[in-house]
Amino acid sequence: LGNSSSPEQAAVHYAPQSIISIAIFIIVFIVGVPGNGLVIWVAGLKMRRSVNTVWFLNLAVADVMCCLSLPFYIVHLALHEHWPYGWFLCKIIPSVIIFTMFASVFLLVAISIDRCLLVMKPVWCQNHRTVKFMSLICSGIWILAFIFCCPAFYYRETSTYDGKMQCRYNFEVDDYIDDLVNASVNVSLNELWEEYSTYNDSDLWGNTNEGNYYVPLALVVINITRVVFGFVLPFGIMAVCYTLIALRTHANQFHKPHSKMLRTILFVVAAFFICWAPYHVVGILHIVPGLGTGLMESLIMWDHLSIALAYANSCINPPLYVFVGRDFRAKVRQSVQRILESAFTEELTSSTLHRSQTSAEKNLSSTL
Repeated sequence: LGNSSSPEQAAVHYAPQSIISIAIFIIVFIVGVPGNGLVIWVAGLKMRRSVNTVWFLNLAVADVMCCLSLPFYIVHLALHEHWPYGWFLCKIIPSVIIFTMFASVFLLVAISIDRCLLVMKPVWCQNHRTVKFMSLICSGIWILAFIFCCPAFYYRETSTYDGKMQCRYNFEVDDYIDDLVNASVNVSLNELWEEYSTYNDSDLWGNTNEGNYYVPLALVVINITRVVFGFVLPFGIMAVCYTLIALRTHANQFHKPHSKMLRTILFVVAAFFICWAPYHVVGILHIVPGLGTGLMESLIMWDHLSIALAYANSCINPPLYVFVGRDFRAKVRQSVQRILESAFTEELTSSTLHRSQTSAEKNLSSTL
């Protein structure tokens, strides 16, 4: 935030990144809540339960929960990072956000693996790909996401600085790593970084005077774990799955023209990378010792924007999986319910299974 000569001016002055972030949050909320709500209505109430409806129903629940937390964050930004909701919601809201973000990411990975198996192992899928089994996998995903959100619930606390209530990570003295061998530990965090408090893990620096700063060990572990399990591994798995799908689709002459499938692959992987990469890059840079004050100030200002992009992934999932890779012109002539039902209908299975079974029968007859 820029300097101002009066509280009245400060109340109306917002950094450009904050304005853009608030605008993105509002758009994501307006589009994401009804979009994912519609998916929940169709997949959960209007369609016969199938593996695809299980995937998309759980994904929509995670995304709509994430979107419903946005009003709290919008108000938080509009009040210049003042936290008006108290101690309990300081623990609950950030935890819910991280919980739903991880659930959404893990579900996207599961959907990618499922689609890869549909193409690579269609006969195996016919025998083992059941609604009950996939529902158990979804339950495991929710439990795993809950585990990843526990540190946020444990460490989040409210504190008052410069007349503002802040919701931030609070680490004990023993959690800090001394970057200088003979430096004394400064428990107070009321320097430049005290002004910064977001749902990201960036409340890192103890004392920035003359280069003395302390990185919380717990926060280093949280950030690295979050990057590895929330981005690097999921992105790698998704990339491998869709690469295998592209190669098999390109090589198999019986499949439909592969251009639409490749387009879907491009959008899925690109959307995931674009939405999540800035969030995790900013988080990692915040725990790198030796960054100058200017760079840290820039990271603080851009952190909200990276979070906004991460939220956007919850907004674009419904149109991404419904409209990309299919004939949109034909879809707009249908009702919304029919569009979603068509999107969630089992794909690739019937024709591929028929060919695989026919081939297996021929091999069996020749053997006999």
